[in-house]
Amino acid sequence: MRRQRIAQVIGILILLFPIGMFSASGAHVVLVTGFEPFGTYTVNPSQLIAEALNGSILNDEEIVGMVLPVDFDESVEITTDAMQHYHPDLVISLGLNARARGIEIEKIGVNLKRYPKDDGTWSFPRRIDVSGPFLHFSSIHTFDIVKKIREENISVQQSYFAGTYVCNALFYQLLEYVNEQNSSRKVGFIHVPLLDSQDPGGMPLQIMINAVKIAIQTCVE
Repeated sequence: MRRQRIAQVIGILILLFPIGMFSASGAHVVLVTGFEPFGTYTVNPSQLIAEALNGSILNDEEIVGMVLPVDFDESVEITTDAMQHYHPDLVISLGLNARARGIEIEKIGVNLKRYPKDDGTWSFPRRIDVSGPFLHFSSIHTFDIVKKIREENISVQQSYFAGTYVCNALFYQLLEYVNEQNSSRKVGFIHVPLLDSQDPGGMPLQIMINAVKIAIQTCVE
């Protein structure tokens, strides 16, 4: 069932963005992923950002935006399948950190994950990959991105801990994937806060979109 769902998602993407579309335009590809709503959050701003950027062109970069399920396995499989199909030079994954008060550019993927349990508590952390290194470092220049976003008066910080839930697991495994492929492809992860319509301390959607655009531009310069 999971593989069928993944195949359906990739099939929809292929219909929207056929093979050869990007090479025909002479542009490179940037893959941007967001997550579906989860838990008590009926709207996930990372989804809205990925959808807003999907199909756009930024500095001659064609952006494919896609929305992932909040699932440890499916999120990785869908993203790596898309990477194999589109061969992006850059992958920027987005996720929601409801406690954040600004944009967070993640530096490190940690080889740990834990699950929410039915009683509202969390499972004990365990390794994502028992044979993998404990840390993977982002292949994008996080400090430069923070500097550029801050120059636009957008609240932003570099973060050294992406949590232990699906966001971190996706980040860690994408970095591991490009390492195993011996690829020069860049991979980064950005946490965004709640929308200002969800929380008084949140951020307007357009500001978040602008911050992600700056991050992409900084990575491809």
